[in-house]
Amino acid sequence: MTAQYGPMATAYFAYKSMIFSPSGTEALTGMIAYLEADRPDSPLLAEAKKFVDDSSELEFDFNRMCIGPYKLLVAPYEGVYRSGNHVMNTDETVRVAEFYQEIGLVIDEKFNEPADFIGNELEFLYCVHALASEQKAANNIEAFEELTAIADEFLTKHLGTWITPFCEGIKNHAQQAFWREFATELHLLITQQMQ
Repeated sequence: MTAQYGPMATAYFAYKSMIFSPSGTEALTGMIAYLEADRPDSPLLAEAKKFVDDSSELEFDFNRMCIGPYKLLVAPYEGVYRSGNHVMNTDETVRVAEFYQEIGLVIDEKFNEPADFIGNELEFLYCVHALASEQKAANNIEAFEELTAIADEFLTKHLGTWITPFCEGIKNHAQQAFWREFATELHLLITQQMQ
C-alpha cells in the first residue's frame, strides 16, 4: 500500500485502484486495508470483505454502469457532465490534461481513457498528495504547500464540479451494494477535501 505517503494519498490510491481494476485482488485488498486503518466503521468495509474470494461481480457491475458495451448508465468522464450535451473528449478534457502537465504528468498514449476519466483524476490527486508528502518529509514546506494548493485547485476546478452527479449515478444504478457504498465514501472524501 502507499501508507508512507500519508492518509490522503492512501485514500486516493485505494479509490483509483478499484476504478482501474474493479475485480483485482490487489485493488480490493488495498481498499480493505485503507478502510480498516482509516474508516473501520464504514459500511463499505463490510461490503468489500464479501468479495475477497471472488470479486468478478464487482467488475461486471462497474462495467455495466461505466464502460459498456451498451449505453453508459453512469459516464465516468468529467466532460460529459460539464459540457451539458453528453459528449466525450470535450474542451474540458483538454483543460484536465493541461492541469496534469502543470506538474509534469501526461496520460500514457497506450492507455485508452481520456484525461478526464474518473480513474485518471483520482490518480492525479494520488500523485500530487504523494509528492506533497515526500516534500513535507524532506522539510520542504514551501513545495508541500504548493502541491497541496494544486490538489485543492484541481478539486475546485475539476473533480469537485462533477463528483456529486457521478456518485449519485452510481448509487442509482449499482446492483451491488459495494458500489453504492463506494460512491457514498468517495463523495464524502472529495466533499470533505473541498471544505
